[in-house]
Amino acid sequence: MPEYVFGHWWYYAVAFMAVILYMAYMRRMEMKRIYDKFGEDNILLTSLGVNYFGLESEPGRPRKSTGALALTTEGLYYRARFRRLEVMIPGNLLTAYEVITEHKGRPLHQKVLGFLFVNEKGEKDRAAFRIPYPERWVAAIDHLFLKRETGSDN
Repeated sequence: MPEYVFGHWWYYAVAFMAVILYMAYMRRMEMKRIYDKFGEDNILLTSLGVNYFGLESEPGRPRKSTGALALTTEGLYYRARFRRLEVMIPGNLLTAYEVITEHKGRPLHQKVLGFLFVNEKGEKDRAAFRIPYPERWVAAIDHLFLKRETGSDN
């Protein structure tokens, strides 16, 4: 038999499948953490692979972490994939959203959603996220927390 039939190509196939299985496992774990925390009935919308750039009130430059974002009946909840970073923005404290290209005075080189809210100190703050399919999030937040019709000017 020729060597290409039993060659080393199958190592690459096994490695590729291992990567795919690992990604599926990580996505499943992210969703499990969110559902365990809030319960299935309280989760309205979720996105995986969301980039979080930090809060405007945090010192330093924008951070970037990847994780899961959930819209719950209580508000917006973000959990980083690998770090122990969790952010909860209560829905009743959300005031607006905006499409931004810079955060904390630094360019992000992409368009992201900035959610404006009142933090626990009573000050205005902004959290920035790059979310897949942002129009779904904007429509849901408008309807649920900002009490606006979809298709608003923001």
